[in-house]
Amino acid sequence: MKQTDSRKWDTSDLPDLTGRTVIVTGANSGLGFCTTEALAAHGAKVTMA
Repeated sequence: MKQTDSRKWDTSDLPDLTGRTVIVTGANSGLGFCTTEALAAHGAKVTMA
């Protein structure tokens, strides 16, 4: 049986997104909103849809 990495993903794992544009659907609340904040914090231009 193959062992998997049980390390949890964290927003610090995001690369520098400066100069990138992303579209986040469902960005008004919940996971979409949290995703928007994390992407913007890493330099992305975020369009909330």
